[in-house]
Amino acid sequence: MKRQDYYYRLAKKERYKSRAAYKLIYIDDRFYIFKKNMNVLDLGASPGGWSQVAAERIYGGNVFSLDIKPVHLPGIIYIKGNIFDPDIIEKINEKMKEKNVKNFDVILSDMSPKISGVKEVDHQQSLDLGKKAIEIARELLANGGSFIVKLFYGQDIFKFKNEIEMNFDFCKLYTPPASRKGSREVYLVCKRYKKII
Repeated sequence: MKRQDYYYRLAKKERYKSRAAYKLIYIDDRFYIFKKNMNVLDLGASPGGWSQVAAERIYGGNVFSLDIKPVHLPGIIYIKGNIFDPDIIEKINEKMKEKNVKNFDVILSDMSPKISGVKEVDHQQSLDLGKKAIEIARELLANGGSFIVKLFYGQDIFKFKNEIEMNFDFCKLYTPPASRKGSREVYLVCKRYKKII
């Protein structure tokens, strides 16, 4: 079944690490996220499909890929870590200093919880990941930057959206065509970050 999936086969043909690459391609084509020489942080990056797309589209910027599992991609700055590590911001900052990067223009999160099959449990766990991702973004995202996070639909998704909208000029829920049919995943795309002190 998996091998019959159009985006799975396309990813193999075009040498992307995962079919998820096309989700980010659709998001960027619609919302114009990436520009030349940007600095991008990809949270939960393994196996690296989103990092590949980001690297292709920033034309000479830096892509930092954070995950417990290795991300083997040329030119990618790999950070080994778990987003829930208490010192994760310090770990990211150390790598940023090595590249003389002060903050990120884009922060991405395609992280997914281990699927339990219980809709409400999966929804809440996706929100936990999303909350940690926005916590990191509030520390490291540049003013005017963009934030993209995967969530699963459920009763608290609009509450989460409302809570972070105050930090951005634009926030929209979007399901790219590359998402599997029947999937409850959705992406919250936020642009023009406003740091609230």
